[in-house]
Amino acid sequence: MSRAKSLDKGNKAVRLLKKSFIVIIMTVTAILTVAAPGWAHFSSTGYSDIQVGSDTISYHLSLLEQDLVHIFPDKPDGGDKISDKQLAASLGTLSRLVDDGIIVTGDGKVGTGTITAAKHEKRASMEMIGIDIQYRFAAPVKRYLMQYNFFWYNGVDVNHSNYATIHVGGQTIEQVLGSQNYIVQVQGPGASAAGSPSGSAAATTTKTTAASAPAKQPTELTAETSGWSTLRTYVVMGMEHIWSGLDHMLFLFGLLLAAEQKVWKIVRLITAFTIGHCVTLVLSSLEVAYLSPRIVEPLIALSIVYIAIENIWKKKESMRVVVTMLFGLVHGFGFAEVLRGTLSGHMALPLFSFNLGVEIGQLVVVAIVIPLLIAVRRLPIRFNWHVYASGIVGIFGLYWLLERVLA
Repeated sequence: MSRAKSLDKGNKAVRLLKKSFIVIIMTVTAILTVAAPGWAHFSSTGYSDIQVGSDTISYHLSLLEQDLVHIFPDKPDGGDKISDKQLAASLGTLSRLVDDGIIVTGDGKVGTGTITAAKHEKRASMEMIGIDIQYRFAAPVKRYLMQYNFFWYNGVDVNHSNYATIHVGGQTIEQVLGSQNYIVQVQGPGASAAGSPSGSAAATTTKTTAASAPAKQPTELTAETSGWSTLRTYVVMGMEHIWSGLDHMLFLFGLLLAAEQKVWKIVRLITAFTIGHCVTLVLSSLEVAYLSPRIVEPLIALSIVYIAIENIWKKKESMRVVVTMLFGLVHGFGFAEVLRGTLSGHMALPLFSFNLGVEIGQLVVVAIVIPLLIAVRRLPIRFNWHVYASGIVGIFGLYWLLERVLA
């Protein structure tokens, strides 16, 4: 009798767990319908190519046309396009936007930027507007200060990033500008400073209003410390990219479910995925290979659906490593969108650093998820729980697949 009661309790627990999984699936579907992003890897992007002279700064600013449309005061002729004719006739409008978006001072005196040209250009296969700005000062400048406020400052896109390449005093320095790093201090080529070479640059995370000087002066970087800054910046970018990309995370989670918490399987699948995305990350970042986001994004979603279906109805595992590597190639194109057009000939350190960040982020996810899966596996559960977990993963993938194809 007692045995029958315990069996009955066990069956009730199983039914309760199954119902819980159903509720979770319905909840996930509802959340996706309301809030899931359609395009996980793309945000507002700009580029700055800056030549620093003794009393001049030549600033070439490249902004995505679709971003510029959002802040362009005049209604674009083509709806979501700014025509060449309208661009040529709107230099005054662009000047006002530039005055708000970029503030340049020389030895504490605010400089006035003069737009010398504005035209359509293509960078990293993206349609952009290139703006040439010239800043002149009355005398040689010992220290320039540049503050970048486009898009993030007025709340249009707080995640906007501008990839700046600064040429000064024979040095080339890379900086990623945005809401967390928007002030660059550059020592003029003709200036001399004890203990540091001329032409060093720095960035700070000091928060200030657009018209005010920073409360704390930026720390100047030598060429050597600038390299460490680049390493740190791009490693963090790589980590944040994989952690903020829910589709990459779910594909990785699906792989861990497929490995069934067996160390050798985990190593094989994660290695195959890593090799795949490293290859296309490098090739696409260097603009050797390119696949349109309109193809990449649906394929990433399809990879999630595939791994979920394979986890539920798998029969043979002989091709799993090969398939994982192929999908890794697809995910690599997604990773590379962050770097396309940003390397400016000084590619080795940013590319290595970003890739390192992606791998660190991936290992952190694995290190967190594996113990959790092992703990769940040890619970006295009488049904195949990983099938339900794979089902949830598949729902996410199917939603994104439909959304991205229809978009």
